[in-house]
Amino acid sequence: MSGGEWLGPESSPAFELGQAFAVCSVLAGLEMSGYLSVLAAEGIDIGSVEARSSRERELLASSLRYLVNRRVAREAAGNFTLTAYGESVYRDRGFLLWLVGGYGEPLRRLDAMLALGKRYGEDFTRDGRWVADGTALLAKRYILPDAMALLGRLSFGSVLDLGCGNARFLISVCGAFGARGIGVDLSPAAYAEAEKAVAEAGLTGRIKLALCDVRALDTIPGLDEVQLVVAFYLLHELLAVSREALTGYLSDLSRRLPPGASLVIGEMEPPTLGEAGQAFTPEFSYVHAMMRQRLLPADDWAQVLSEGGYTMSEVVRPGFPGAILLHCTKQS
Repeated sequence: MSGGEWLGPESSPAFELGQAFAVCSVLAGLEMSGYLSVLAAEGIDIGSVEARSSRERELLASSLRYLVNRRVAREAAGNFTLTAYGESVYRDRGFLLWLVGGYGEPLRRLDAMLALGKRYGEDFTRDGRWVADGTALLAKRYILPDAMALLGRLSFGSVLDLGCGNARFLISVCGAFGARGIGVDLSPAAYAEAEKAVAEAGLTGRIKLALCDVRALDTIPGLDEVQLVVAFYLLHELLAVSREALTGYLSDLSRRLPPGASLVIGEMEPPTLGEAGQAFTPEFSYVHAMMRQRLLPADDWAQVLSEGGYTMSEVVRPGFPGAILLHCTKQS
């Protein structure tokens, strides 16, 4: 047997990994360009696609044929649809969008950060829009049901969403519980999407939006009347500055809230080293380590929140591995 003889894919895991990378990249690209949802809903007839150029149409056709080769899609007389396997991948497309669309560029330039002195945040950074959109898709499927059940056990008439993104969660909360809402986000693109979403939901009179840094508490309208604050996958970014910066922010927020106000946060616990079956936490932990951010387990969050002026009331672990929802109240 010669050293170069092909022994099959089972003996060449590098090919399997490479194929997964290509499939993920194609699917994320189709999602970001708006084609994947069409493929999932009704299929794509290449002959009917209105593209800006023949080159774009040809690339779309090649992308879909590639997915056929990888059994993600099927083709019949020029019409492409998802296979059953493709449909199962589509349901969790948020992960691909988050990873490839959001963190693809800094991950691609790890070489420069490892060996050329380049730095995350200065030379390369994530794409905040796709991070937010991917996270929202994952949360909608895996986190939202438990989050809404938790909020249903609370009493509030007003809610502040720190880092609201496109405001879809805030809209769901205000719609389900009849509350007034305030959404704060630093991204102009997310703010524009939030404005559109709030208008489409007919909630312009009940939801106020602010384009500002969540740390600028003086710029948040109506903060002193807010009965519930939600912060999903945000506070670990403040922790990256320092533990003191996070507890200081929490303390400042607590002082401005009315008595009895609640704080509900969503975070990911760190992965267990070497443990099998961890669907998301190793990737989540790694990209945040790349950004010099760290994750905390629930017990450590309880201590941080206590230092910031809150008493832990409930810890909820949704079905999604590593996810935690923490409910706490302002200390009297």
